Amino acid sequence: MADQQLQAQLDTLQEVLGKTITFDPSKKTSATEREASLRETSRPSDWQKQHLTCEKPPCGEIVPSLACASAVTVPADTADTEAWDDVSLRAGDSLDPGVAMCPWKRIEKYPAQFIGKRNRPLALPFFDGIRKSNTWRFFELHFPGDALQSCILVPTVQFVRFLQDINARLGTELCIPRSNEAFFSLYFGQPGTPQARYVGNSLVKPEVLADKQQVLHEEATLWRTADKEHKRAWLANWERSRALVASHESRDAARRAKQIAERAEAKKRDMEANLRALQARLGITSAGMGEDEEQQRHLSDATPSKPVVFVSIDIEVLEDEPRSMTEIGIAVLDTRDLHGREPGPGGFRWWDCIKAHHLVVREYASHRNHKYVRGCPDMFQFGESTFPEEWDLIDTLSSILDSHTRDRDEIQVMLVGQDLQGDLRYLSNAGYDVTQAISSVGIVDTQTLYQAWAADTQARNLRRILSDLRIPYAFLHNAGNDAMYTLRAMITMGVEGPMPVGETSRSAQLAGQEELLRSIEPQSDDPW
Repeated sequence: MADQQLQAQLDTLQEVLGKTITFDPSKKTSATEREASLRETSRPSDWQKQHLTCEKPPCGEIVPSLACASAVTVPADTADTEAWDDVSLRAGDSLDPGVAMCPWKRIEKYPAQFIGKRNRPLALPFFDGIRKSNTWRFFELHFPGDALQSCILVPTVQFVRFLQDINARLGTELCIPRSNEAFFSLYFGQPGTPQARYVGNSLVKPEVLADKQQVLHEEATLWRTADKEHKRAWLANWERSRALVASHESRDAARRAKQIAERAEAKKRDMEANLRALQARLGITSAGMGEDEEQQRHLSDATPSKPVVFVSIDIEVLEDEPRSMTEIGIAVLDTRDLHGREPGPGGFRWWDCIKAHHLVVREYASHRNHKYVRGCPDMFQFGESTFPEEWDLIDTLSSILDSHTRDRDEIQVMLVGQDLQGDLRYLSNAGYDVTQAISSVGIVDTQTLYQAWAADTQARNLRRILSDLRIPYAFLHNAGNDAMYTLRAMITMGVEGPMPVGETSRSAQLAGQEELLRSIEPQSDDPW
């Protein structure tokens, strides 16, 4: 019974491994059968098959000799199909120009560049210490007449067999990447051009060429009279021997970088389109608007069939729980009030068309935020504040908005804000959906407008935007002031438009207008 169980287990093992397993010495697997099994496990690429037409020797030696090196496929007019005995190589010998050579540094970098994360730990032991192996045949190639410029090469066939041996042992499919074959298979030694010279089987103690200087001098002399086509071919391979080869990781990184750049460019175009759409809604035309079909389409979609009313909303809340709303600021610009009025530099002459409101919750009227911002609910700069009870806050807000948007059949309403979604959530949690209540058709985000105006990739806060636009301000973090300044910034950016094509910086139209602006509204010393 035990013998039957053992035989059943052997049958299962043979089926899994795909080869005969026996304890009978008389039936020991032959070297030929063992080699056939290894060849089935390793599946070289078509390119490798093209370069290796002779049989693969047993894998007792990791890197084989050059006995089959003549099997490297080369053009018919240069191929030397006779095999040579690499044991007879002496220092200074060169191989036939038809033998493909591979830069040694490329082999050393192969694991990091071309082996995936899964197989790399398994394959690395084969690459560790290969420099000390005495099975490689190292050749040194010098730039014509220059003893300081050289590179170390080995026959490509050796590296291919090295990979095949790893594949046979690990069941992997390592190979020379098809897209980089030209960097692993270089040809030198055309008539009149320098040849790679044998320097031994060890880089630790390379053989010294006694007549090295004489050889370099002779090669430099021949180079001067060499055929131009041969020179061009030699130099092309020389550059490939020193070129950086893109790895899977670097190609993936390049692909990701390209995708990021494309997304950034698309985002930039969208932000510029948003700013141009704002200009259309304000009735402004600027140089460069609608220069191509895409811009024309955006402008056509943005051009309103009805007058637009812009509503800016800003909310201040408690810094600590329960995070209740303490202030609401509202600023409204009805574009019907702009008809017949010149905007002036930066649109400042339109600012007085804005109507502002400031609601302070009575229960929190004496509260001042101070941890992260300096609250100033008593410093509204554009009229008188209103103090509704907390229970009446939403009704008061609704009444104000209705007074500006009651003729909704005749207008389009656009909400305006700095990252407005957070403020809208507070109102929604209080049971008030502003977008639905005033039939808003869209949102204008002044942060993205600024990115188009300044060609900036970063979202900036209101203080930074006002400073760059040269808009005077005072007592930010008062909800009423913030709503007003947000709408002023929108007007200024709408008047000035996106960053001009080809420019990377700009000067605000309000720069140098300090005296004029100060006469309208003095800027106070506001440290926050």
